[in-house]
Amino acid sequence: MNRLIACLPFVALLVAPFAAQAVDITAGTAEYVTFRDCIAGATACDNISHIVAGQYGGSPGAYSSAATQNFAGYGSASGSVSFSGTIGAPVLHASASAEPGKRANTNSVALQSYTYTGTEATTRTFGGTLTYSQLETGPYPENAGVSASIDAFTLTSPTIDAGSTPDSNFYTLFNADFSAYGYADVAADSYTDTGTNPAGSGTLGVTVTLTPGETIWLRVLLQTPAANGSFVDASHTLVTGWDVPTELTPAATSLPVTGVPEPTSLAMLGLGLAATLAAARRRRA
Repeated sequence: MNRLIACLPFVALLVAPFAAQAVDITAGTAEYVTFRDCIAGATACDNISHIVAGQYGGSPGAYSSAATQNFAGYGSASGSVSFSGTIGAPVLHASASAEPGKRANTNSVALQSYTYTGTEATTRTFGGTLTYSQLETGPYPENAGVSASIDAFTLTSPTIDAGSTPDSNFYTLFNADFSAYGYADVAADSYTDTGTNPAGSGTLGVTVTLTPGETIWLRVLLQTPAANGSFVDASHTLVTGWDVPTELTPAATSLPVTGVPEPTSLAMLGLGLAATLAAARRRRA
């Protein structure tokens, strides 16, 4: 029996356990762009109709994510998220354009946690400014036009399990059901515009009271559904941040992400062993 072949199962055992390891996160980003049909009198360009195409962006624990897709006959959609604001605050970009009878949408989401290091309780505001333009071809309540939201909450758990794939990561951040982690709502705000607006702008924000050593979680969501020949362009961005950023430590730039599915030292050892065995086999040939 070939010695290299005999050793390969051993190498696989070294590498495989790390390939799909779930990631516990303290911050993360995700993107999902989708395309649907609009059936007059049946779906009204809503989000119940079947998704015919889509693309995820962002692995669990990623500090930036992006997805772009041009789908023939349906339109185009593009979005990105990053912790590029002051002290790691989320910055979100998104735009979508739909063909007649179709619906294109972006879902950009960021989850960031901050630990307050001050010595006295304080009140701070976390908010965002959204700049956009859009053309709406008809009334599609809650299913067209730009929409943004900010949720502030606390958890008893220090981390959240985001799974091991871009889709599990997205649904963890997007659905925001963190009841298993000791979720407690603190504050929320949203902004929506469903009408034609060539030069739109809006603000949203939440005010929270922070105690020394407390960790506050913030979820920021931006969506740009475009229905039936409409377009929504929020690529001019949703920029978020704190009114007073001092004594706030962001998880995305201060703490390592655990369990990231990348080669570990043990896996690299296995790959090195495989290379050594392959070289030995070539020398014997």
